[in-house]
Amino acid sequence: MIKDLTPLLNPKTIAVVGASEKFGAGSLVIENLRTLGYEGKIIPINPRCESILGCPCYHSLHDVPRDIEIDSVAIVLGSSQVIPVLEEAGRRGVRGAWAFASGFAETGEEGDRLQNELRRVCLEHDILFCGPNCVGYVNLHGKVGTYSAPISPTLKKGGVAAIAQSGSVILVLANSNRGIGFSTLVSSGNEAVLDTTDYMAYLLEDRDTEVIITFLEAIRRPEAFIQVCERAGELKKPIIAVKIGRSGLAQKAALTHTGALTGSDKVYDALFKKLGVIRVDDLDQLLETAEALVRCRTRLPKGGRAGAITVSGGEIGLIADLSQGLSISFPPLSKEGYDELRRRLPPYTSVSNPLDGWGSGDLVETYPACLGVLAKEKEIDLIVISQDSPPGMAGKQINQYADVARAAVRVASLGKPVVAMSHVSGGLDQTVKGILDEGNVPFLQGTRESLVAIHHLIEYGQFLKKRQSSGESWGKSPQNIPSLLEGLKGSRRVLPNHEAKEILRAYGIKIAREVFVQSMDEALKAGRKLGYPVALKGLSPQIPHKTEAGLVRLNVRNGRELSAAYAQIHNNAKAFDPNVVLEGILVQEMVPSDAAEVLVGISRDPSFGPVIVLGLGGIWVELLADTSLRLPPISSEIALEMVSELKGKQLLEGFRGRPCTDVKSLIQVLVQVGRMALDLREVLTSLDLNPLMVLAGQGGTRAIDVVMEVGST
Repeated sequence: MIKDLTPLLNPKTIAVVGASEKFGAGSLVIENLRTLGYEGKIIPINPRCESILGCPCYHSLHDVPRDIEIDSVAIVLGSSQVIPVLEEAGRRGVRGAWAFASGFAETGEEGDRLQNELRRVCLEHDILFCGPNCVGYVNLHGKVGTYSAPISPTLKKGGVAAIAQSGSVILVLANSNRGIGFSTLVSSGNEAVLDTTDYMAYLLEDRDTEVIITFLEAIRRPEAFIQVCERAGELKKPIIAVKIGRSGLAQKAALTHTGALTGSDKVYDALFKKLGVIRVDDLDQLLETAEALVRCRTRLPKGGRAGAITVSGGEIGLIADLSQGLSISFPPLSKEGYDELRRRLPPYTSVSNPLDGWGSGDLVETYPACLGVLAKEKEIDLIVISQDSPPGMAGKQINQYADVARAAVRVASLGKPVVAMSHVSGGLDQTVKGILDEGNVPFLQGTRESLVAIHHLIEYGQFLKKRQSSGESWGKSPQNIPSLLEGLKGSRRVLPNHEAKEILRAYGIKIAREVFVQSMDEALKAGRKLGYPVALKGLSPQIPHKTEAGLVRLNVRNGRELSAAYAQIHNNAKAFDPNVVLEGILVQEMVPSDAAEVLVGISRDPSFGPVIVLGLGGIWVELLADTSLRLPPISSEIALEMVSELKGKQLLEGFRGRPCTDVKSLIQVLVQVGRMALDLREVLTSLDLNPLMVLAGQGGTRAIDVVMEVGST
C-alpha cells in the first residue's frame, strides 16, 4: 500500500521547532522556504523569541492557536528533545515531521533505544517521519522543503527524484551544478519510520517525476522494494541506484559451493537485473545515466547498434576501447551510406563507423550532412555525437560547436535517439548545452561515464521490451509437488543421494547412468553392466564434498582397477574421519572427455529467497568464481543471458579444437532448476549440481554429483 506522503512532502503549513535567526539549521529551513518561493504558512517555534526572520514566533506547538492546522513540523533541536516535540505534534494532529538531529541508532545501544521510542511515538500518532540524522528534503515543483543546508542557486526543477540514505550524497547531488532538473530530493537518514521504498512508491506516482535515482546502503523491506520496482516497470519510470557494499563482505559459512558464491552483493546484482533497476558504480555515473534517461525515456533505442560521429580520429579509438564489454556496437555502414559519405568527405578522410566527420572543418554543411547519412542507416539504432565542449572555450570555437549542437537537434527530430558526449568531466559550455537542452538531447560528460550511460539506456530499452513480450514458459512443475514438499520437511539435513536425484528426475533433469553398490561383488557387476571406463564415488552424508576426502576415482578401466579403487575409497574415508559411515559406493558411467563441466545451483538468500547460480564446474568453481546469478523464475532467454555472462563461456562454445556443447540443453536445465527453486522454496536450502556435464553436439546434459540440503525454515 502506497503511503500518501503529501503532509510531509507538500505541506501547506510548516512549524519550525527550534527556529532561530542565528546561522544554522534553525534559520536555514526558513530561508530555504523563502528561496523556494513557498506559498504556505511558516510558524517558527522558540520559547525565547517573539518573531524570527519576520514571522510571528510561538513558544511551543501547544501555544499555536487551534484554528491553525499544522501539516508538518521541522525539528531542529538535539536528539533528547525530538521525542517530546513529536508527542506534542501528535496531540495536535500533525501528520508530517522531520528531525535534523543525529544521536540515534547510528550511535549504539542507547541511540537505538531512543530511535525505537521515536518510531513508537510516530506510529501511535500516525506521523509520517523523515529521518532522523538527515538533511531533510526539497520538493522543487511544490516550492517547499525542510532542508538544513543552504540551497544552491543552480538547483533547478525537472523530472529526476533523488533519494539517499546519506545526507552528504543529497548535498552533492543538489550542489553538483550538473544542470539536471530535480522534482524532489530526499535525505532519508536512519529511516526510523519512512524508508527509501516508501519515498520511491510515492514519487513513482508523482506526475512530475520521470526518473528515480537512489543511493542505497541497505534495503530494509525487500518484498516492498520488489513491488515498488515492479510498479516502476509498469510505469516505464527508470530507477537508477548506487548500492554500496561490493567489497569486504563477510559471507556466511555455507555447506555447498553455491552458498559461498552467492554473497549478498551478487544477489543484489541478480535482483536488480530481474527488476530492471539500473545499477551504477558511482555518483558521476548516476548523474550521467539520469541525464540520458530523463531525456530519452520516451524514445529509447531499439537496440545497441550505434552510429557515432566525432571530429577527432583519436577519440574514435578511445570510444572503441571503452565500449568493450558494454552493450554498444558500431555496425559497418551500408554500401549506400558509405558511398554518400565518400562523396561528401575529402579523399583523405577514412569512412567508417565511428566516423570522423571533421573533413575539411566544415561544420555548417558537411558535418550535418554526414550526421543525416548516419541517421538514415537501417542498421543503426541510436546516434552518438562526440563533441568536447568544456567551459572556457573561445567565442569562435563556441560558435563552431554550436553548429554541431544544432545539427544534433535536427537529427533528433527525425526519430532515432541522439546522445551527445564531451570527453572530460569538468563541466559543459552553456551555449552548446543550452541548444541541446532546448532540443531535449542529452549532453553527457566523461568518456567512460557517457558510454556507461548509453549502455544503460540500451539495456533499459531491452528490459522494457522483454517485459512487454514476456509470455514464455518459466519451467514445468511435476504433478507431485505436495508430496515432495511433505517429504522434505523437518530438520535441516543433506538429502540422501538417491532421494536428491529422484527430485531432479521429477523436474526432467537427466542423471548419469549409475548403480549404487555396497559390496565389491556388486561393484564388479555394475562395472560390467555400465561398461568401462567407470567412476567410483563414496557416499556419506557426513562428507558432502567427496573429492576433498578422496572418495572419487575416475576413469576406472577394468575389474582389477575397480577392485583397487573400491578398497582405496574405504581407506580414504576412514583416514578422513574414523567415525564416518559410508552408505555405499556409486558406480557411474564416465561421461565423454569432450563434455564441459558447469555448476548449476540454488542458494537461499535471507532477504530475497532462492537464487540461481551458474558457473564453471568441478574444481574451478571456487578458484575462478566465474558465475552468473538470477532470481527465479527464469525463462530460456534469461538462462541464455546467464551463459553469455560467463567469462569461460568459450569452453561451452568450443575452444582450441574442442566441440561445441549442447547449450540448449543447459538452458533447459537452468529453467527447470529455477522452477524447482520456486516450487520448493519452503524446504530447499541449497542445491549443487557440480559438475553438471554439458555434452558435445546435441548430447544433452548429465548431472554427475548432487548435494541437496533441505529442511523447513
